[in-house]
Order: sequence, then structure tokens, then C-alpha cells
Amino acid sequence: MNELLLRIEALCTAVDSSILIGAGAGMAVVGLFLWLGGARYGTIVIGLLGAAVGAMVGLIVSQKLGLGPFLCMAVGAVILSILSIAARNGLIIVLATVIFALIAATAYTSVVLDAQPAEELTAQKAAPGDSLTAQGQSRFVYQSFSSMDLDARQAYINDLGGSKEDFQGRLKVVLADLWRALGPHKWYLLGAILIGGVGGFLLIWFIKNVVLPLCYSVVGATAALLGVQLLLLGLGAHVVSDLSPRPWIVPAVFGSMTFIGWLRQLLAGRKRHVRTEEAPEEPRSRDAK
Repeated sequence: MNELLLRIEALCTAVDSSILIGAGAGMAVVGLFLWLGGARYGTIVIGLLGAAVGAMVGLIVSQKLGLGPFLCMAVGAVILSILSIAARNGLIIVLATVIFALIAATAYTSVVLDAQPAEELTAQKAAPGDSLTAQGQSRFVYQSFSSMDLDARQAYINDLGGSKEDFQGRLKVVLADLWRALGPHKWYLLGAILIGGVGGFLLIWFIKNVVLPLCYSVVGATAALLGVQLLLLGLGAHVVSDLSPRPWIVPAVFGSMTFIGWLRQLLAGRKRHVRTEEAPEEPRSRDAK
């Protein structure tokens, strides 16, 4: 997990601080909402998710057809929001499948990256197409960001072709580097994604009331932690780098948040279920008196 967070930190360091603060605060608020109450407001969450996707689709359509972007985004948001709410049960199954697949992919990738030692790549060991900071000069290979300091990570990304002025280009090189870092483990990663997706589908199908709060808690805790990371980056604090000597802290915080959010939503759902069962009995007791 720390390797992935370090890559996110290195990717976002060059972004304007005001953008990081705004995006981080928004993600943190949405994450806290999903973490503690996502299951209760599932219809609202599905509707907002559909609206966000619809707005993105509308923006793409407006650019393709030369139409007004705001009008297209509004129309797309309304249409997909209505369709999402109408197909809520099917979307919940799809989202749970995707979430479990992503959990499996993230967990497996984190284990692989965290387990790989830092190595050195020289001109003699370099494969064709590998770029070096200087011919014959050694550099760390992509497997271990935790073995580099902040400046070394930025230099490494720049060496791969990621310009500070081009966030999209930096994102592409970081993702490509992450894919290369998996090396021979790529097929195992695809297997983990498949197993996670199938497992999520079966679980949500048979024990929806238990798995759905877990999905909301996982997504909410992830969004909240990433939001806090971006917010602190905007304020100039590199928390993930500072916690590198203690790599267990972030996974422990994430696991604790996930369990607390899951348990809280389970208990809240059980209380609502008990209330709905007891509500029809009140008129009968009054008539009996």
C-alpha cells in the first residue's frame, strides 16, 4: 500500500496547491459520508454517481459535436441519474463486483511492490528501451519508491518522460512504470482481479445486507485517506514519505477505518430494520386498549 501511495504523492507533488487542497477536501468529505453512512443513503449515492458519469459523458459529447458543454453535462447528468436510480439493484451488484476486483488488484499489487527490494540498474544491465539519467550512471529501478527520497522520485519520473507541466503525461509514465514493476506477476494480478470480482458478485448476491456496507466502508475509507493525503500535499506536508520508516501505520489505519465503518453501518441498518418491524404493532396495541 505504501508503494502505491508514494507513487500518488510523487505524481501529485507538481500539481498546484490550490487544486490539491480543493480536490482533497472534496474527496475527504465524500469519503467520510460513504464511510459512515453510505448504506443508508444508497439511492442518493447511486444517483450522484450516475450524475457524475452522465456529466462526463455530456462533456465528451459536447466536445465531439461542438455543442454547449454546460447544457450537455446537465442533460447527461439528469438522464444517467434517473437511469441509475431505476436500475439501482443491478448497479449495486455491478459496483460490488468492481469494488471487490479493485480490492484484490490493489492488495496483490501492494504486496508485490512492497516485497520487491531496491536494486540498481546500470548501463550493462539495462534492457533496450530503458532510459538512464546518464549513460553508465546507476539509478534505482521502478520497483521501490520507498528506497528513494522525494527529490529522487521526482527526478526518476522526469527521467521517464513525465514533465511537471503535463499531469496527464506524468500519469501515463507512472502507470506504465507500475505495470513494468509487476513484471512476471501480471498474470497473477489478472487472476486476482478475476477471483475478487467473482467473489464480490457471489457475496453481494447471497448476503447483500452484510457485503454492501463493507463496500461503502472500503470506498469511503479509501476516498477519505486519499483526500487527506492530497489536502496535506497541498499544504506542503508529505505524510506518506514521513511515514515510510513505519510502513505498517497506513494499512493499520485503513483496516481500522474499514472495520469501524462497516460495523457502524451494520448496526445502523439493523436498528432501522427493527424499527420497521415494530412500527405496525403500535396501532394494534392502541385498539386493544
